[in-house]
Amino acid sequence: MTTTVNAGARLDRLPISPFHYRIFWLIAAGMFFDGYDLYVAGPVLGAAVQSKFSTLGQNGWFLSLTFVGMTLGSLLAGFLGDRYGRRFTYQFNLMIFGLASLAAAFAPDINVLNGLRLIIGAEIVVGYGTMTEFIPPQTRGKWMAFMAFVVVSGLPATAILGWAIVPSFGWRPLFVIAGIGALIVWYLRKAPPESPRWLEANGRTEEAETLMQTIEREVAAIAPLSAPVASLPAPTLSLAALWSKSLLPSMVVGSVGRAW
Repeated sequence: MTTTVNAGARLDRLPISPFHYRIFWLIAAGMFFDGYDLYVAGPVLGAAVQSKFSTLGQNGWFLSLTFVGMTLGSLLAGFLGDRYGRRFTYQFNLMIFGLASLAAAFAPDINVLNGLRLIIGAEIVVGYGTMTEFIPPQTRGKWMAFMAFVVVSGLPATAILGWAIVPSFGWRPLFVIAGIGALIVWYLRKAPPESPRWLEANGRTEEAETLMQTIEREVAAIAPLSAPVASLPAPTLSLAALWSKSLLPSMVVGSVGRAW
C-alpha cells in the first residue's frame, strides 16, 4: 500500500457532506455539556446558599476552582492530544467529566463539590482542535461559529432546567443530567475516526491512508472530488517556539481574546 497520504490536502479538498455533519454533531454534543457545566453555577450556587449547603465564600471557591480546572485541563489536553491522538483525548476527557458530574450530584458537602470542580476537563479545547482538522479552510470560520453557538447554548439550557427543576427537586439533578448526558455522548462517539492528519504526522501512514480512502469513498458517493494540491509537511515545533517572534504575537492576541 502506498503510504504517502498527503492527508491535509486531501481533507481540505473534500466538499461538505454528511460525513462532516456527523463529525460536527458528535463533537458539538460533548462541547454542549462542557458549556452546560460552566453555566450551571448560577442555579446550583443560588440553591446551595438558600438550603444552607454552602456560604457565599464557599461559592466563590466553587467558581474559582471551576476556572482553575479548565485552565489545567486545557493545558494538559493539548499535550495529550499531540501525544495520544485527538480521538483518545476527547473521549477520555468526556468520560472523566461525566463521572465527575455524577459524583458532584452526590457530594456530601460543599468541600467535596468544590474539589470536583478541578476535574471538569477541557472538551472545548480538544473539540475545536479536532474540528479544524476535518473541515476545509474555506468554511472553517463558519463551522467554528456554529460550534461556539452550541457551547454558549448551555446558558439558556441551565437557566430553563434550573427554573423547572431546582424549586421542586433541588440542585443535584442538574449534575445528574450533565453526567448521564456526557456518558451517552461518550458512548455514541466511539465511532468517529482519528484525525488522519495526526496519524500521518505521527508516522502511522498506513492507518492514515486506509482512513482517508474510507472517508473519500463516503464523500465521493455524494459529490465529485477535486484533485488535492501538494501540501508541505507540518513543521515540528517545541513548546519554546511559542515565545519565538513568529508565534508570540499570535499567542498573545489569542490569549487576550479568550480572556475577554
